[in-house]
Amino acid sequence: MLPAASFDELNRLIKAKRSMPYEKYFGEMELTESEKKKRISLAQIMEEKFTYVMILLFTMQQYNSFNWDFAKKEFVKKYLESIDGYATTDSEFEQYISMQADKMTESTKENTNNPYYFSLDRAKFIAENESNTVRSFQCNQEAMQQNKTYKRWVSIVDGHTRLDHKKADGQIVKINDPFVVGDSLLNYPRDASLGADSSEIINCRCSVIYY
Repeated sequence: MLPAASFDELNRLIKAKRSMPYEKYFGEMELTESEKKKRISLAQIMEEKFTYVMILLFTMQQYNSFNWDFAKKEFVKKYLESIDGYATTDSEFEQYISMQADKMTESTKENTNNPYYFSLDRAKFIAENESNTVRSFQCNQEAMQQNKTYKRWVSIVDGHTRLDHKKADGQIVKINDPFVVGDSLLNYPRDASLGADSSEIINCRCSVIYY
């Protein structure tokens, strides 16, 4: 049982935050101002939806009665609700959402006594990552529809940037070809469709310029 009687009390237990203010998270990325606003707006919507999922999981934990299938379905439902108007999904991306639901529930199963896995900070962390993924997917789709021919990987090169992403900075490939990032292939930052390792995806703030 978690050492918290309420959701608010649980969130006060989280001292080391993994999430970042959205203005900072997206503000440092190589994006147009319009695109930054879209990602911030989407992240705020996703935060609200995923907070519901965290409260649901917290309630299940308090009663020691987990319904993992229901939690998974609610995650997928809230994810799809949040991205309406921000992306047009295909079967491949919907499969990605289902995979994220699986990962969310599995990691919660393994950490049922850790307050973070039921917290607002986790909802925010998922929201900032997934809003980035959604819009990166959509921008890639739109670039292909607009008959763009090339794309260039752009990294935020600072003390937090992983080595593989520093090396990928400036890489140019044809629009239908994947980027090579470490040992992984990605069509765009945070793309999981080609089996990229999660270490190349989670919390990535790289972007792409299409031309």
